[in-house]
Amino acid sequence: MFDQLIDGRRIGRRQTIIFALCLVMLIIDGMDFQLLAFASPVLLTDWKITKSQLAPALAAALFGMSIGAAFGGLAGDRFGCRRILTLFVAAFGITTLGTALATGVSELAVMRFLSGLGFGVAVPTAMALASEWCPRKRRGQLVVLLSIGTVAGGTLGGLLSSWLIPTFGWHSIFIVSGGLTLLSALVSIVYLPESLSFLVRKGRQSAADAWFTRVMGRTVATSGDIATDAWGRPELTGAGSRLLSAGNLRVNVGLWIGIFSISFASYAFMSWTPAVLVGAGLGLLAAIKCTSIYTFAAATGVLAGAVCLPRLGSLRILIGSIALTIVATVALPSILSNGTPGKGIVEVAMLLAGFGGGMSTSTIYALAAMAYPATYRSTGIGICVGLSRGGGICSVLSGGVVLELSGAGGGVFFSVIACFLVTGLIGLTTMDRHISTRVVAHRVSV
Repeated sequence: MFDQLIDGRRIGRRQTIIFALCLVMLIIDGMDFQLLAFASPVLLTDWKITKSQLAPALAAALFGMSIGAAFGGLAGDRFGCRRILTLFVAAFGITTLGTALATGVSELAVMRFLSGLGFGVAVPTAMALASEWCPRKRRGQLVVLLSIGTVAGGTLGGLLSSWLIPTFGWHSIFIVSGGLTLLSALVSIVYLPESLSFLVRKGRQSAADAWFTRVMGRTVATSGDIATDAWGRPELTGAGSRLLSAGNLRVNVGLWIGIFSISFASYAFMSWTPAVLVGAGLGLLAAIKCTSIYTFAAATGVLAGAVCLPRLGSLRILIGSIALTIVATVALPSILSNGTPGKGIVEVAMLLAGFGGGMSTSTIYALAAMAYPATYRSTGIGICVGLSRGGGICSVLSGGVVLELSGAGGGVFFSVIACFLVTGLIGLTTMDRHISTRVVAHRVSV
């Protein structure tokens, strides 16, 4: 079908615009999600509340994202990724503006939950739409690069917050972010195309041909073509194409276990390691620096994954990156339990854990985008994103309890993380659908 025609041409200007717009939406998504964390110190003072009272509002967006990702992916496949993406991006732009009007924790929690629904929808639909317009040989790399959007957004949000909050107050960051979100939704209405597979399934072949001509600059009629997935197999549109069909059992189980486990570990490192490091004898500033090293290394791991994927394939990258994270995780209790730990060796361990975590997270999203055909790719990615957020919720909620059971070196805490990573590694190695170098480099002649 259209995928063979897209594979046979170089990436053009309009395709680049599509990828850039989807990346911008994911950057804004990551920025919006982090804003409340940056505003929380001021809110605690202005509203005279405790951290525990603010906690429901902080967790509300994460719950919303879990729900939005799962149902948003399904909605994208059923009603069109373009329509759903622009609608929900506009919606979380409005709710982000509404957050600036909140006068209490209850209102704040409601707004953040509604914003979280929009955040959750944006990730799978943007990834699915961008990947459909990308040649198969570049699709895995594209999804890996798109996955850095939320990390970059969080960094951008921090920079904006450090400038806006001291000058204009905490309301200003939500106003600016909400305005940027609405602007991106307006631009997407003009420049984002609809999913070709969605239009074909709905019997709108002429509309699909028109979008293809508009984006690719080539008139084509494709009514008799057969769609194939990344492995060259026909994309079935009947019962056999359903996400939960028997043919998808191994890929579903492997992906879902893997992404939940990797996410649990990542959120545990970002949420609780500062407390573990301070408890082990490091100063607060040193603990914050070590955690920042983890996030920076994770972003570096994402970029490294994009470079290595065409050369090594997903299985080798996932085994290597998860194994690296496990080694660093297991080493940390020994490092921290030896009296006052040396900051340098802790930083090295955090750097290795972050690099492996970032590479494995981005690679597994690329694997999800390649493993599922376009007919239900948005649904598949959406469930993966929802499970990722579910892993984060479990990690955040259980972390405090696990820390209570740990000693000064965080032995139980890091052991739990390592067990989750081992479980995820086992799940991913039993999958029957990995990105090989042959698939990534696959070319189709037209």
